[in-house]
Formats: sequence, structure tokens, C-alpha cells
Amino acid sequence: MPLVTVKLFEHRLQEDPELARRLAVAIDEVVAAHCTPANGARPDTWVTVEGVPRTQWTFNGEIR
Repeated sequence: MPLVTVKLFEHRLQEDPELARRLAVAIDEVVAAHCTPANGARPDTWVTVEGVPRTQWTFNGEIR
């Protein structure tokens, strides 16, 4: 069972409320395309999309 977590700036999810759904669906399709076994049983894939406040992200030690 693949588990995929996507984290991005929360303001992106606020600007586009459908973004999380589109990402989850697209990622699920990619995982299924690459992780489906020979018997053709689609894997149960869990995708979570999390919005994280910009103040909790750092790059090279600096808050972005």
C-alpha cells in the first residue's frame, strides 16, 4: 500500500481550493501506473496533501 505525502505552502491551497484534489488524483494515477503488479490489481494508494505555513519552512537556515 503506497503512502504519498505532499507538503506545500498553505497559501497555495487557499488560493486554489481544488489543488489538493487535483494533486491527489494525479499522483494516485502515477503510482498506480508504476506500482500495479503483474496480476493487474491496482494498489490501494493513500495520498495526503498538507498545507504548511510559510513561517515553518526554511531554506539554507532562513525562513522563506
